[in-house]
Amino acid sequence: MTKSNSGIARLRPMFSRKVMLASVTPLASIFGSGFLIIVPVLERTMGGLAVLGVIAVCAVAWLVGTAIRHNVATVEPLILDERLGRFDRLTEWTSDLVIVVAYVISVALYLRIMSEYVIELVVPGSDTAERALASAAVILIVGVGIFRGFRGLDRMERLALAAVLVLTTVLGGALFISDATSLVDGSIDLPPVPDRSITDVLLVLGGIVITVQGFETVRYLAAEYDQQTRIWASRLAQAVSSSIYIGFVIVATPLMGLGTIHGASEILLDITKRVVPLLSIPIVVTAVLSQFSAATADTVAANGNLRAYFGKWIGRPGPYLLIGVAAVLLIWSVSTFAIIALASRAFAAYYALQCLIALRTSESVPAKVGFGLLAALLAAIALLARPVG
Repeated sequence: MTKSNSGIARLRPMFSRKVMLASVTPLASIFGSGFLIIVPVLERTMGGLAVLGVIAVCAVAWLVGTAIRHNVATVEPLILDERLGRFDRLTEWTSDLVIVVAYVISVALYLRIMSEYVIELVVPGSDTAERALASAAVILIVGVGIFRGFRGLDRMERLALAAVLVLTTVLGGALFISDATSLVDGSIDLPPVPDRSITDVLLVLGGIVITVQGFETVRYLAAEYDQQTRIWASRLAQAVSSSIYIGFVIVATPLMGLGTIHGASEILLDITKRVVPLLSIPIVVTAVLSQFSAATADTVAANGNLRAYFGKWIGRPGPYLLIGVAAVLLIWSVSTFAIIALASRAFAAYYALQCLIALRTSESVPAKVGFGLLAALLAAIALLARPVG
């Protein structure tokens, strides 16, 4: 067997039906996290060099995904057999608590993004209306959770993911055609690179870790899928999302409003309205589906972890009410870009702890060094990341 054939054989499990089904949750979570905000954030931060930013973020995310996949393969059996050391058990317990905080912040972020798209189409510029709609969505999710529970999340995720993938393809194609036309007639023009220091750019890039968050959800699908399926699903989700993110940023960069009369884009809808206005309504529908679905899923995840911590004494309404109150407070007190950085810092802290566990449970010296450096980088992001401005 040739090297190329052996490589294909090694990748074959990634495209099995079971792996593809298992990849729905991490893929939906990743796209719910960042598809709608990655372009505007990179436009404000790096302008014409936006593609370098998205490549860097996706590369770091892949390395973190390697740590998560190591923990699925190595740490989970140790936990089940009660062979995980005391320090590592405490680290794992702490990371579970940190990700609850991260999920609560992300609920506020997703619903704030959703409301921005809806209000921008209906009543542009109404910040109060955006916050009110986002708060109403929180109340709806919490109310359903308390009185009815959550069912059919997998179907909702598939619907939202399918809508996002279709829209991404259509919108990306439209942007590509616009770029090609401008290239032919010589009018293509990249946006200027903002006057920022390298340190500032790195800190802002650290503040958008949330845009690629979601691959870690395979750790919480153990009841549905075996280890190898979840590991391959994580790889597939990251490979697909990274390729789409990078390609989309490439075709969107020449159409950014930075340096023009339009000004820097607040949301992806700004570019869509200027280039392909017919897609404005579909992109808002997709925003509602993807963000509401992601917020619902994170609410369920946070609720499950809170119950694991506090037991039955907290009651059925308790976790939902805590999540709801915290999310509403964030919606009314913090800007969207600040919530992005806050959520990124929380997820970076979780990933840093996971990398620390991977370091301590790995037998390979190069792997230990790699996981250690990654843990240090993520700890720095958790402490220093800043919002785009």
